[in-house]
Amino acid sequence: MIRQRIGTTAATIVFILGFIGVGHMLATDPGRLFRQLLFIGIFGLIFYVIYRVFMAPKISAEDMRYRKTAQASKKRMQRPGTNPKVKPSATTKKKAKPGSNVTKLSKRPARSTHRSDAPHLTVIEGKKGKKKKKANM
Repeated sequence: MIRQRIGTTAATIVFILGFIGVGHMLATDPGRLFRQLLFIGIFGLIFYVIYRVFMAPKISAEDMRYRKTAQASKKRMQRPGTNPKVKPSATTKKKAKPGSNVTKLSKRPARSTHRSDAPHLTVIEGKKGKKKKKANM
């Protein structure tokens, strides 16, 4: 609690002294102040361009891999013959078969028992048979 107050107080003092310095420089030598601001802007622009040139391709490559994986997942999860963009209207209802005693219709389509694509998962064998050592109290 005391450390937070010390840090906040120190930051406030630094900002106040900075504003006083900028105000003094603006009053005494505005050309020098504008030159310094121009150099800060130029260096900021140089760092931004370097970041975009070297870091952006890595980020976009990761983003492209994610999008490709998401599209493949969508295609795998989509049932053949259905359009995911078109939703059935709320007014259309399915008629129950005569003789069936179903009053509530499910909003989800029935899941097929046969899967066309197996999930790409692997089982990692571990130490299932060994018991953990318990600490004696």
